[in-house]
Order: sequence, then C-alpha cells, then structure tokens
Amino acid sequence: MLLVLFGGLLALAAGQMLTARTEVLAVARDVQLGSTITTEDLTVANVTSDPNLSPIPASQRSQIVGMVAQVPLTRGELLTGAQVGPDSGFAAGEMLVALPMREGQFPSQGLSPGQQVLIVATPGSTGSTGGSGTPTGVTNGAPDQPIEATVAEVGALNQATQVTVIDVRVSADDGVRVAELASTGNLALILLPAGR
Repeated sequence: MLLVLFGGLLALAAGQMLTARTEVLAVARDVQLGSTITTEDLTVANVTSDPNLSPIPASQRSQIVGMVAQVPLTRGELLTGAQVGPDSGFAAGEMLVALPMREGQFPSQGLSPGQQVLIVATPGSTGSTGGSGTPTGVTNGAPDQPIEATVAEVGALNQATQVTVIDVRVSADDGVRVAELASTGNLALILLPAGR
C-alpha cells in the first residue's frame, strides 16, 4: 500500500512539473521596428514552462519599458530578449559616424553628448595646394561646407595613439561624406552655443 501511495505522489509531482506555469511578457499590440516600447505595448501571459522557449519574465517589465523594438512586434506573441534593445540615440534619417580626433581638433574643454557641433574640413599637411594651385578640400573653387552634427558619445583618450573617438549623429545625406572626411584626419569640430 505504501508503494502504491508513493507511486501516486510521484506521478502527481511529475504532472505538476509538466504543467508548471510561469508569467512572462507578451505583446499587447503591434509595435513597429524602431519604436520605443511603452507599458501599453506589454501584457502578461501565463504559459507552461518550456526549456526550448526563452520569453522575458513578467518581473522584468520595468526594465523592458523604454527599450526599442529591434524587429516588428506582433500582438499576442511572447517577447524575447532578442526582439528588444537599448535606444540607439539616433532617429530615422540619421547616421552615427565615429570621428578619430587628436588634441587641437576639438575644444580643449571637451565635448559632451547632446552638444551641437560643426564639422569643418581642414587643409592638413597634404592639403595646402595641388598641382593646379587649388587647395585640396576645395570643390569648384569653394571650400567644403561645414556639416552640423550632434555629439552622441565621447570615448576615452587612447594613451598610445593620443586619439579620442567622438561619435556624432549627422543627417543620412551627410553620413558618407563625414566618414570619408574622418578617414583623412583633416577635420575639426567647432562647438555651437547651447539652445541654438
């Protein structure tokens, strides 16, 4: 009789393990790619535990709100970590470009995220004059126009190279030109007044 009772308890425990449920986050309404996730976008689903699934626990809801959808989210689907990520800090129509800068190419007081700057092409040691007597960095007799940008992040000074990498947000129209300019090293950043 004890054996039968033990077998019954074992079967009950196994059944409960198979039907164990957990609260996870699900998508309450469709969310577009790149949209910031709000509380209204999320709901809680009670699902059977499955080692093959990796939904986000409902207890992490506050950490997910404010993140950005990395893929389009469809109402009713379980939310996973691969579908969300931190805000990139730049909007549609912008590009993020890294500028390797040396001392003297940007203000000595340093720069901070959010500040507005002008990216200006400088002649550099190879840009004084070409064979025709026209300075390099000059197109059709006029110098390259300065490009407005917003500082996104300022890296630490690399002691070995004495280079500081400054990430800037620029319009998509200027992104390639800024990257090409950055590769030459012949540029400078001018800090614009706050609230401009």
